Amino acid sequence: MNAHDITIYSTKNCPHCNNLKAWLDGKGFSYRSLDVGKDVDAAREMIDLTGQRGVPVIVIDGEVIVGFDRRKIEPLLLIDKTGHIPDDHELIIIGSGAAGLSAAMYAGRKEIETLVIGGARGGMAVRSSEIENYPGFYQISGESLMNLFVDQAESHGGVIFDDVVTGFSRSGDKFQVETLSGRRFTADAVIAALGRSPRMSGVPGEEEYFGRGVSICTTCDGPLFKGKEVAVYGGGNTAVDIALELSDIASKVTLVSRSALKADEISVERLRAKKNVVIETGFVITAIHGERTVASVDIAQASDMKNVRTIVIDGLFLGLGLTPNTAVFKGQVAMNASGEILVDENCRTNVPGLFAAGDATSVESKQVGVAAGEGIKASLAAYSYLKKRSL
Repeated sequence: MNAHDITIYSTKNCPHCNNLKAWLDGKGFSYRSLDVGKDVDAAREMIDLTGQRGVPVIVIDGEVIVGFDRRKIEPLLLIDKTGHIPDDHELIIIGSGAAGLSAAMYAGRKEIETLVIGGARGGMAVRSSEIENYPGFYQISGESLMNLFVDQAESHGGVIFDDVVTGFSRSGDKFQVETLSGRRFTADAVIAALGRSPRMSGVPGEEEYFGRGVSICTTCDGPLFKGKEVAVYGGGNTAVDIALELSDIASKVTLVSRSALKADEISVERLRAKKNVVIETGFVITAIHGERTVASVDIAQASDMKNVRTIVIDGLFLGLGLTPNTAVFKGQVAMNASGEILVDENCRTNVPGLFAAGDATSVESKQVGVAAGEGIKASLAAYSYLKKRSL
């Protein structure tokens, strides 16, 4: 393997950091890892170098890259993107979260030759510090649970290709799947299990300061705000969970919500009991200010945009819910107004041979357990489809 000077700035439980390290490990690269959540000097070094208050940050031979961005990393490491994975498959599963990995495990048991393509193993579930409602576990971290999913999927023969799907189409009786690394695959059947991603606010300053005080991941970036003042934007379960987690890290947490809090009552009660949390309902954030990093936000009354105030903060965490990752399928399959793929009770779409499962579908409940079950259903439906096709 080519020798490179690689340093990774990360935090212990950051899923993106761990995925980056696993990816480098798999390709045989050695690197120096600095935990900016525990090492104050390393955190200061990272911020001075990049202006970032978000991880991961990777430095390759002096070149700084923010985030796990293969398009920038691969050329610096001179990685061969052609790989050893064949082009044609019986089944391709797009997405390596709970739904995709469950589908892969069942496909393996049915001896379906399967390729899983996913950009982040474990999906959104790995960001959960604690999961208390997954059958068989009284309490387990999202990362630990998803690692078990990965192990089980691979033990049944599933091949997981860490990449991002950028194109999807159908030609004749084959589906075609294109990836960020330049690979083009074909398959007899496809399961779309792409999950969801955090919704952005569109507030002026959000894009400019993203990663420099604006964050969507407390697991990744929360440790960088120990003893500091932060704000959380949103009023549902996502925002309240973020505020609860940050209340144990930051000196002060201000939760800004357009309306009354809509999270589970037990979570709201826990939040209200926190002495370092201020809840501002009926307000919206109108602007994000700073210099190199976030320094303050403006909030205004949601009803008339009056009563404008400035809140001095070190960081802003977005908790505005999630949006389905279905853009690559737009125009290819029926979706609802929210961009979710429409499925029937057996995870079939309106396109023969294309199945969908998990949080990117029209199934109402968005839970790890539900996603896992839907992935299993989709895999069994794909098996039936492929069996009939071979007759």
